[in-house]
Amino acid sequence: MEEIINELIDAILKDEKFKAYQQAQEALYDEKTLALLSRQKTMQEDYLRLKNYLDESSLSQMKDELREIKKEVLDNPKIKAYYQTYHELNDLLEDVTKTVFQGISEDITLERFQL
Repeated sequence: MEEIINELIDAILKDEKFKAYQQAQEALYDEKTLALLSRQKTMQEDYLRLKNYLDESSLSQMKDELREIKKEVLDNPKIKAYYQTYHELNDLLEDVTKTVFQGISEDITLERFQL
């Protein structure tokens, strides 16, 4: 059984979707992209902290800035590529999970967790 699992892991690591994900993840680590993601995270944290103490009208400028940063993040080609490859890899891993665990027990839920 351990040998089969190791073969499965090796196959996943050699898959083009996994390689594309790794490349996209590595591409995120440049100064400009990291600064953009950091700015978004800091602004989001500040907004969440302040929304408990200020009314909506006081937060409107901050919300506008957050929207602009989010648009900038979503328009960034490196971040787009990362999200796309992440979802493709996640779909592959979901298919592998269903194949491996299908029929073992009816108590195992094989559907994605939705928030």
